[in-house]
Amino acid sequence: MPSATRQDQILLVPWDPSSTEHVNRIYEQRVQCGWDKQRVDGWKTKQTSGEKCIFWITLRPENPQTRESLELHFDAFPAEKEPLVDTADSLRAKPRTPSHTKFYPVGHISLDHTNEKMGDFVLDLPKKGVYWIKTFYISKALRSKGIGRAAMDLVESMAIDEPLCAKTLAIDTAQKDTQKRIYREKGVELASTNQEWYERRGYRLIHTEPDFYTDPEEPPVDAVFLRRDIA
Repeated sequence: MPSATRQDQILLVPWDPSSTEHVNRIYEQRVQCGWDKQRVDGWKTKQTSGEKCIFWITLRPENPQTRESLELHFDAFPAEKEPLVDTADSLRAKPRTPSHTKFYPVGHISLDHTNEKMGDFVLDLPKKGVYWIKTFYISKALRSKGIGRAAMDLVESMAIDEPLCAKTLAIDTAQKDTQKRIYREKGVELASTNQEWYERRGYRLIHTEPDFYTDPEEPPVDAVFLRRDIA
């Protein structure tokens, strides 16, 4: 059995909001995810201003497991066989030199200094040194291969290091009982929920907000907010 994906087997490539190909691909992946496809257009401005910092999750080409994983991904999502090119010329509103290399994104993740969905409720979070892990998606064809865990490891390490020097990481996700019910209504029994997965990583519950997630095509979903102190 192939070993789980390690942190050093993936690469994070900045999303380019000025690229039609990048924008179309993240829209496709949000459709696959089932949430926030309507927010993609607004993310373009936020990525350019540095309010959001979305990265593509890619597999290192030299990794022996990459070919097999990509074939599984392409079988499930044939439209993603076309590679993207690293063209982002800024990151966190600072100049960046793109590599112009081709890559195949199997998901995406964002490390933001604000939460664009925050309501007017007060969370148990420090006033400074907080970063939000947002906009997280892994190809449904590659779940349980450890790619999500490896991406989280990499993003958490990035948050701790300079120049961010984060003290606390925060996440919002579907409340576990709500998520189980939604999947059960679709005929699927979840072995583990998002909330439980994050809690195993050391995140602790700080707030529950009913009907927080709204989508024109779906009923409202209860959300939980979690934090992890990393420094």
